[in-house]
Amino acid sequence: MTQDRWTSGDADLTNALRALYAAPVEENYWEALEARIIAHVARADERTVWWAELAEMARPGLVAAAALILAASLALVHSRQLEVRSAYAGVISPAAPSVEPAARAASVGDGDAAIHFLISR
Repeated sequence: MTQDRWTSGDADLTNALRALYAAPVEENYWEALEARIIAHVARADERTVWWAELAEMARPGLVAAAALILAASLALVHSRQLEVRSAYAGVISPAAPSVEPAARAASVGDGDAAIHFLISR
């Protein structure tokens, strides 16, 4: 872009945009527009009440709600499956036994070793 704001290319573009967005000059356009507006305002059917707009949105709203419920249900099932897999893996391959209870049992008398072992778990 040049420092000069109004170059010849900009003037051509400006003229083209002015021609494109210029108001219509014929009287028929304005009279037809006025007639359409008046007819729309004069027409007082049930679509002018606010709850008619809500009725039009009911079907898409229900579809969106059903989609959200389906997505939430799938997420719940997936998380439950991960929980079950984790619990199953914990039962099938338990952690290696700790050496700590055996070392503690050596420092405690024979009678208390079983109690300390059970409490440490």
